[in-house]
Amino acid sequence: MKYLIKFISSIGLLCILISCQSNKPMLSKGVSQGIAGQVLWYEGDLMPGIDKEPIEGKPIQREVYIYEATLQSQGDISDGVFYKNIKTKLILKVMTDEDGKFIIGLDPGTYSVFVEESSGLFASRFDKDGIINPITIGANELSNMLIRVNYKAAY
Repeated sequence: MKYLIKFISSIGLLCILISCQSNKPMLSKGVSQGIAGQVLWYEGDLMPGIDKEPIEGKPIQREVYIYEATLQSQGDISDGVFYKNIKTKLILKVMTDEDGKFIIGLDPGTYSVFVEESSGLFASRFDKDGIINPITIGANELSNMLIRVNYKAAY
């Protein structure tokens, strides 16, 4: 009888654990317009060479910030890639999962995307108009974005 009670208790606990919801971001449910992205870390000597395999980035968990389209002049920059005091509107922020992936619903438009690092908000590219790390979302469009956090890499 003692073993039967332990067995039933174990089954009950297992059922509770299985039914618990995860805090991971949903990577496909309900978002048909916005950004589906991934954040990857690059570090060290990434200079290409003969007989040298290309280095793949390591997925990292970071907070991703989405701002209205932001010009380089609309924030303070340090070390060429870290931004602070951004003067455009913060639309939202989201944490990536352990695979560095995130998905967010957004209205059509152009946005600037940053990754939070200890030195500030990281973004290392901009378009011909000076918009920092831009992405444009069209109507009913889920745009893919790969963010390479590479300030500790040498090319």
